[in-house]
Amino acid sequence: MVEPNTIVDGRYRVISRLGSGGMADVYLAEDQLLGRSLAVKVLHHHFAEDQEFVERFRREASSAAGLSHPNIVGIFDRGEWDGTYYIAMEYVPGRSLKELVREQGPLAPVVAIDIVTQILQAARFAHARGVIHRDLKPHNVILDEEGRARVTDFGIAQAGASDMTMTGSIMGTAQYLSPEQAQGYAVSAPSDLYAVGVILYELLTGAVPFDGDTAVAIAFKQVSAQPPAPSAANPAVPAVLDEIVLRALAKDPAARYASAEEFIEALSGARARLPAGAATAIFATQPPPGAPSTGTHVLPAGTPPAALMLPPGDGSPPEDEDEQTRKRRNRRWALAAAAAAAIVALALVLTLTRPSSGGHVTVPNVAGQSEAAAAAALRHADLVPVPALTASSTVADGVVIGETPPAGSVVAKGTRVTLAVSTGPGSSPLPDVAGLTAAQATSKLKEAGFNPTTEKQASPTVASGRVISTNPSAGTEAQAGSSVTVLVSSGPAQVTVPDVIGQSRAAAEATLTNAKLTAGAITQQTSSEQSPGTVLEQSPAAGASLPAGGTVGFVVAQAPTETAVPDVVGKNEAQASAELGRAGFAPEAVSQTTTDATQVGTVLRQSPLAGHKARKGATVTIAVGALGPQTTPTTTTPSTPATPTPPAASG
Repeated sequence: MVEPNTIVDGRYRVISRLGSGGMADVYLAEDQLLGRSLAVKVLHHHFAEDQEFVERFRREASSAAGLSHPNIVGIFDRGEWDGTYYIAMEYVPGRSLKELVREQGPLAPVVAIDIVTQILQAARFAHARGVIHRDLKPHNVILDEEGRARVTDFGIAQAGASDMTMTGSIMGTAQYLSPEQAQGYAVSAPSDLYAVGVILYELLTGAVPFDGDTAVAIAFKQVSAQPPAPSAANPAVPAVLDEIVLRALAKDPAARYASAEEFIEALSGARARLPAGAATAIFATQPPPGAPSTGTHVLPAGTPPAALMLPPGDGSPPEDEDEQTRKRRNRRWALAAAAAAAIVALALVLTLTRPSSGGHVTVPNVAGQSEAAAAAALRHADLVPVPALTASSTVADGVVIGETPPAGSVVAKGTRVTLAVSTGPGSSPLPDVAGLTAAQATSKLKEAGFNPTTEKQASPTVASGRVISTNPSAGTEAQAGSSVTVLVSSGPAQVTVPDVIGQSRAAAEATLTNAKLTAGAITQQTSSEQSPGTVLEQSPAAGASLPAGGTVGFVVAQAPTETAVPDVVGKNEAQASAELGRAGFAPEAVSQTTTDATQVGTVLRQSPLAGHKARKGATVTIAVGALGPQTTPTTTTPSTPATPTPPAASG
């Protein structure tokens, strides 16, 4: 599943998922180049490995890209992305024709005619260009906001006359498959017209002509059973529409309408023959609460008046034959139809019972053979094969499981032998397991008959260990025993933490953003070695793993702050140390000898000098006076004799 805001192929931003099909998911997206909304269909990854599916998916774009028509959803672009393929197409707000029928039930004949005419106009345009839709059904018709029918999903459309494999030829929904398509034969324009006939039947009656428990059972009816007239299910359907629908549903393609144009003309003629005012009478009011259903409904709110308009004229039937002539002709047709029915019934009785010619035969063992081969072997033994479809998880689709009477029995020629033919495993919608634990999801899928395998996938929104989705997606019809991939969240994707040490703060934050991480706590640290703002440390360290969106904290360098060194010379050591500390410096005292007792304990000098600027935290050395040893002067006696005193002078 593609998450919202994902950019597909560098251009289409996903907004939300619109729906999911058997082959692809469809998303509402914005074309970032042209600024418009569109739908992007992304092929499921497991189909991207199947070249046949890839080719069919590519063909959808190439076939439909050239179909520019008011009733066809346009194709804009296609490409390869994320290991798979996508198609960008026109986004048409509205609801499918299937949703309308589910909500409203049978539509009024005039409305059914108007809608189907638009579908046929789209088919006519495509057929003229060699494109066969191959999967027309109400699910693939969108009624836009103006009430216009838009045909979409040319998922298995085929341009030209080239055929595909059997797998491709039976891809359509079984209720709308033509008999030739159900048998794997080449498909042409009449096959699309058959599907349109089924759509018209469903709009008139609220149900499809053929239904069953399995796709194979329905396809078998498409090939062999005759559809009931629409009026048998809804008496409000006029006979003229019975004729049109039954012709469109003819088993033989050559017996259907020759072209979409001829089909349109038949509907136009039928519309003109509806009683005057039929449309307005049908759609004027809703039936009162509790009133019995008449088989018709009002249009949904917002339906344009054009859908209710009758063509010019009074709408009454043509008067080119009188009443008696018309009655005689109708009686002849009724007698002819009854005779034909009797002949067909007699032929069926003779074929199925084949009275014994008197001999006996042994029932051959046909178990394990294809239905066709088994039926041929029984006919060769003068027995009548009667297929009976049954689901089986061990025997392949179309292969005979067993027979009744059993092989080896001796029976009369012409005996009916019932063949139990496998339809393969039964199908059922996949349960929704989103949000469950992996164990809970696998248990629930196994109980539903599927074979689940788990696969881890990162998700920023789903808790680790919980299921994101399944592939195929929830609600998809799948065969019992088929494989289902359960996508289990591993939490947000893990990313490797980059090395941002040595980068500037701005560069480090940009590096983390590119790695899908965010900057966490940022602290500063004074550094005289690194430029201010440079990352010094980070946490977690480079190389560690974090979930996408995780945070990385780091430390950045801060320039040291400088201030003037205070003058502490002449102060005692304690005063000087305190003052230097208050100024943000680290005092370091050394002794300096002095003979002056008054200088003891006093700062005699400092380095750096007072007034010199230094960064805070720097060391300031102070020299503190300490009394040195004292020296005492000594007196010495001269070694020479003393000078004699001169005699006193006489007289």
